[in-house]
Amino acid sequence: MTHDPIRLSFKIDAFQPDQIPMARLAEYMSDIAMMIGEKANVHFVRLEDGCTQILHDVEYTAYPKIEARLASVRDGTAPAEAMNAYRGLNKKLAIDNTFARYTVAANDADFGLDFPGIEAPKPVEIALVEQPGFITGTVQGIGGKTISEKGVSVFVDTGDTVHACSAPIAVARDLGAFILREPRRLEGFAGWQRDENGTWTLKRFTIQGHFPLERATLGELIEQFRAVPSDLSEIRDPWGALMADRNQEGGEH
Repeated sequence: MTHDPIRLSFKIDAFQPDQIPMARLAEYMSDIAMMIGEKANVHFVRLEDGCTQILHDVEYTAYPKIEARLASVRDGTAPAEAMNAYRGLNKKLAIDNTFARYTVAANDADFGLDFPGIEAPKPVEIALVEQPGFITGTVQGIGGKTISEKGVSVFVDTGDTVHACSAPIAVARDLGAFILREPRRLEGFAGWQRDENGTWTLKRFTIQGHFPLERATLGELIEQFRAVPSDLSEIRDPWGALMADRNQEGGEH
């Protein structure tokens, strides 16, 4: 027995189908597909009047999985890619000064998932957390047109991003010898900020000193550990001694 597909509607309050930019429509559709998953079983149908409704069909056998995934999005427990897509849709809607609702086309009340967009509460501004810290990276460049009261700009590549740091003139001049050379350990004062999703981002870093990285081999590190004083250093068979002590205690371990 075959079943008809389930038709879903993503209804954007702003725009008419002939007004929404095609590139923006593609971005919305991409985020919807990522949010609901089961990409091979979801098929675009058409744009519908009444604001802009993105209608698409879900194959009957795939709908229970999609319904469960959307419920987890609502609860905030969906996989990371689904939650990121949900947040991406909300951000786009806010930028477009609108909001949206996602439902079964034939029943607006069925599993309705709201996207507040522009109507979402504004996130509370979280104060910068400042504390001593360090970063490790390669100095990409130093200086700019002006020297601010914070010092000289120093651009440090940590591998995942390039941070625009600052440093006193003397420290910046000293770092000049290491531009595009080996990575350095930079110590100083960091300013961290947490966003509404709980992610911490380094917003500023004032360099107060720098040091070379220790480049010991694995064998050298092992020898350093062995050199640390320990009561076990005088025992030829530390493991056997440990097991003997446990057996004398008479308990299972």
